[in-house]
Amino acid sequence: MTIEQIKQPIINEYSQFQEYFHRYTDTRVELLDQVIEYLGQFPGKQLRPIMVLLAAKACGHYEHRHALLATAVEMLHNASLMHDDVIDESDSRRNHDSVCHRWSNQVAVLSGDYFLAQVMAIVQEVGDSTISNLLSHTVSVMCQGELQQLASIHNNISEESYIDIIGAKTASLLATCCEFGASTFDGSEAPYRKALRDFGYHYGVVFQIRDDINDFNSEHDVALPAGASAESLINKHTQLAIEALAPLPPSEAKEVLLAMLHPSAPQPVC
Repeated sequence: MTIEQIKQPIINEYSQFQEYFHRYTDTRVELLDQVIEYLGQFPGKQLRPIMVLLAAKACGHYEHRHALLATAVEMLHNASLMHDDVIDESDSRRNHDSVCHRWSNQVAVLSGDYFLAQVMAIVQEVGDSTISNLLSHTVSVMCQGELQQLASIHNNISEESYIDIIGAKTASLLATCCEFGASTFDGSEAPYRKALRDFGYHYGVVFQIRDDINDFNSEHDVALPAGASAESLINKHTQLAIEALAPLPPSEAKEVLLAMLHPSAPQPVC
């Protein structure tokens, strides 16, 4: 399934998200406009806002504030990428120059800060304290995950610590995207809120595992350690498969991750 097929049920809602994104990235600063225009050339799949909109549509209570939240999570994601590239001293992002490499660390940090400021403005426009509390908690968790990763970069870490890190730095935002979609803004408890949040979290964990495996080389083919097979790697992490792909039976979870590890497997949507 392609990303365009995934967007079909929310094509009108996605257009509204794009309108809001354009509104909140419209500035009068030439340098910032150049950065925003450059980022717009390589937007990625924009899965995070799509997850917000799909969750809202699935719950049957979509309204314009969900498109605002979709804008907020996409701007937060872009801000985190620019800041991460500075921290990691990365020259590239999505097979193109990173903002810090194309301009400077200062430009990347300040552009990311601008995006974060706009996120705050969007949350204020949404006007829901539960939403603002959830988003601030999510940002806190993401920052803690990045710091955990930095602290462990030269150390061997346990499987439990690894899951904690990717759960914080990646899966927490995807979980929040789904929870945003379930939000009703009227104080009532959305019946699918926890289920959607759990789905987003587990999806984020699985995506980050695959992404980390792909980091073995630049071609996104899996390079396993010498003497190791995909089958042996899955056997070693069966419990991880159970947790990440719950509530699938262990045998099915094993088959799914085995397929993901195969060099010819399609890339995950994210």
